[in-house]
Amino acid sequence: MLVEYPMAKRIKNFDPIEIETLGLHTEGYGTTLDEKVVVLGALSEETVIAEPYAKKRRKHIYKTINVVRSNADRVEPECAAADKCGGCSLQHFDPVAQIGFKHKHLVSLLDETMPNGWLQPLEGPVSAYRSKARLGVKFVEKKGKVLVGFREKMKPYIAEITSCGVLRASVGERIDALAKLVEQLSVCRSLPQIEVAVGDTETALVFRHLEALVDDDLALFKRFGAEHSVSIYLQPGNEQSVHKVFPADGHERLSYSLPEFDLVFDFHPMDFIQINQTINRRMIGLAIELLALQPEDNVFDAFCGIGNFSLPLATIARSVIGIEASVSSVQRAGENADRNGIKNTTFIAADLFAESPDIPGLQSVNKVLLDPPRSGAEEVCKKLASHKVERLVYVSCNPVTLARDAKILIESGYCLEKAGVIDMFPHTNHVESIACFSYDGQAVNPSE
Repeated sequence: MLVEYPMAKRIKNFDPIEIETLGLHTEGYGTTLDEKVVVLGALSEETVIAEPYAKKRRKHIYKTINVVRSNADRVEPECAAADKCGGCSLQHFDPVAQIGFKHKHLVSLLDETMPNGWLQPLEGPVSAYRSKARLGVKFVEKKGKVLVGFREKMKPYIAEITSCGVLRASVGERIDALAKLVEQLSVCRSLPQIEVAVGDTETALVFRHLEALVDDDLALFKRFGAEHSVSIYLQPGNEQSVHKVFPADGHERLSYSLPEFDLVFDFHPMDFIQINQTINRRMIGLAIELLALQPEDNVFDAFCGIGNFSLPLATIARSVIGIEASVSSVQRAGENADRNGIKNTTFIAADLFAESPDIPGLQSVNKVLLDPPRSGAEEVCKKLASHKVERLVYVSCNPVTLARDAKILIESGYCLEKAGVIDMFPHTNHVESIACFSYDGQAVNPSE
């Protein structure tokens, strides 16, 4: 539970705090005269002046208000709201240093399962990269206006911003316009969020509304869509209620391409896709290189989603089996295979988190691609511990569960050949990484 410090109780004179380390969640850890504290906005080896900000459980959280002695990698944030907005946590940290920081965390977590070598980090754009987001919306009575954006750091309030430099420009440059749109709606007090999805050529905005709309609301949405060249979707209930209202073309899909493989993917605005398409393209190429994919290979793609890895794999391999829990994603993967004329894929809806999951066709595959959610792929790795495959590439969005699952594989005889950081989420504490395992000891050294 998060408890705020009432402003009236805040001390006016603060002693400097020596920051000893930078935590995995990108907060500084330092010591006051009385206790160890967490300091937002601080970097390691800094001396800062900080004020009490919040208390979470027994942890006292401070917020940096002045830097007395700065880290050499400290930079001036590009966003004026960087110290408050929770959409970013590391804008005060040089982007190159951010990658080094994340690499160190990956190294520390893989300490017990150290790879034979480290990959060069995959780097990409550090601004206007984010293609998917959920923006909070709130009519603030005291301000008499609507706020649209991410929530404040460790607080439930919407940060007051007029633009966002990490979102794709089609949305990031229209935050203020979105707020003004919502202010005009009859449901401005009961519209809690906007889902953002950006494809190669189209931007979709999904407005969640808790009350029925009137005709004037629909007219305002359509006018906004026309003026800003964005597609407008409405969500009056659960995700199945999402429907497009502008343009009135009936086509509820966006798309992104993988030019290297001559592939185009259609996706619904509510589908999961990788948020950084530049990095996504490079990541797929690296995964295929690490798998040492050959035309005679049969591949299992676990947590396949809409086929983001499956279809590129299928352009080289003999066959690909993709498994995903989401029925809608499996359906979309099949549609994308058909769209691209790919005939050597099979997509199955199944729960890969179940104890000893049933994986159809596993006996026939010799290579595996894992791209699980933050909870990792523990049960699949246990399954693969007894069913050995030549090569396995693990794409992770949580280094903690990667370390756990790597231990399972190594204890069963696999070798962790390579691992490295993927800079999928610049300016945030998210650590995306990739690791390559083999059972037959055939090492691959990908080109840098």
